[in-house]
Amino acid sequence: MKKIFIISLAVVGLLTACDPAKQETDIPGNSMTAEQIANGLVLTQYSDDSYSTEQADGNYFKFSTSPSRQIEIYTLSDDGKKSSLGAGVQGTFKLAPHRGASPTQTLHVRALNYDGTYTEFTRDVTVYVPTELSPEMKLLVGEAGSKIWKWDTDFRADGGAWGNLGYTGSTGEEFANTGAGIWWGGSPDILNTPDQLKNAPGGQPQGDASSKAYMVFNEDGSIQTYDSLGNVIRSGKFAVTGYDGSRHPSLNGAQAEWSLGTFTTDAGTIMWPFKINGGGEEPTSFELMQLDANHLKLIYATAETGSWKEATWWAFKSNSDADASISNYSTKDWTWDVDWRADGGAWGNMGYALGDGDSFVNSGNGIWWACAPADLTGQTQHIKGGVAQGDEDPKAYFTVDYKAGTITSYNGQGQQIRSGAYTISNWNMGKRTNASIDGSQANWSLGTLNTNAILFPWMINGGGTQVNLGLEIMQLDGNHMKLIYPHNSKGNSGSWSEATWWAFKKK
Repeated sequence: MKKIFIISLAVVGLLTACDPAKQETDIPGNSMTAEQIANGLVLTQYSDDSYSTEQADGNYFKFSTSPSRQIEIYTLSDDGKKSSLGAGVQGTFKLAPHRGASPTQTLHVRALNYDGTYTEFTRDVTVYVPTELSPEMKLLVGEAGSKIWKWDTDFRADGGAWGNLGYTGSTGEEFANTGAGIWWGGSPDILNTPDQLKNAPGGQPQGDASSKAYMVFNEDGSIQTYDSLGNVIRSGKFAVTGYDGSRHPSLNGAQAEWSLGTFTTDAGTIMWPFKINGGGEEPTSFELMQLDANHLKLIYATAETGSWKEATWWAFKSNSDADASISNYSTKDWTWDVDWRADGGAWGNMGYALGDGDSFVNSGNGIWWACAPADLTGQTQHIKGGVAQGDEDPKAYFTVDYKAGTITSYNGQGQQIRSGAYTISNWNMGKRTNASIDGSQANWSLGTLNTNAILFPWMINGGGTQVNLGLEIMQLDGNHMKLIYPHNSKGNSGSWSEATWWAFKKK
């Protein structure tokens, strides 16, 4: 029968457990109490992952046992979920609670006795709890602390988001921007074919071979991966090291400016977490090739992988963080999207809610009339005062300032036209959960943009009515923003009734 002994030791115990040599004892393993074993556990805290500078509240730990004893150190979440930190007679681990957590954290330790039984105890430690997310974590999980990542089927014309490439056959920037060096890319929906299932364990479908599969990254360093139906199919931990926003040499040294750092996970955590032609191998350390508000690209190779030898790549995207998409958590410029339609139209009227939100974004479904920016000089009847204000230029733009909470519009020469506050409301992780105001479409908008400062903020046929509250966000990602303004925001804008629309793109 397994013997379990529980003891809770305060931080003071940590500070008094000093020289391991002084903890030596001749007591046989099975006669040692939980307190004696705990006193033989030495924990030292450091400021970073180089483990060179000790820090009283450091997030990086070295552990050792004396006498030597196999232990496992783990934490328990509020719902009792176990997260292993380290195991062995000595080792290292990181403990970095999310913002708002208590700096006093409880470590659970399970020690293996010589007769196969276990002794368990806890130790409280004090660690640093950040008041802000690190730059890389803010991009990965957002200010909200949780962010959805999907397959980036927009990266390549063939929809490929996983495949192989010739390692270091280009610069890191070229790979991230154009896919330079890629030999082959497979779209998520073909990963269940026999040719690709050979990369999965036992050749079995995994549930994430779908463009509708997704991952959720959380600020506590956890990932949950979901199938297309929203069922969790795997979970684990992740971390980023060596990130400072600049590019670093490749593992094989062939490219001086290659990766942005290292992305590590528990084995089999991310979507389709397999080395190509690896017979089910699940890498745990990846080179971070791109990381911004909307894109995450990874490569797996080893230091022995020569230039143009085979490596594996992944491409993910996220549209779930509205603040990141609209502003990059800093400032971001938007201009007219004259590329969306063949006629260059970027403002006009439409029949409201003729289809679902996707049909409007993908094909402009419902649009009656579109006006190119240069032609807005002929639409002054919609402007208050009837005088053109400078928006009527394909080069006009507006700047979203996240910290100030403002939008400022400029004409094509960079002269300010107007400025005002903005807020985003009713946002639900980039999902179409907001019904049209007439109730005819259940999955309509992504949220609401409230401002009066965008380019040409006039309701069509409104006699100079300037929009302010209730711009429905139909699309918002790193490169595109599409908005609709129902002419009766009190709910009487039924299907086919007139509404105004805008199309913007990243400048």
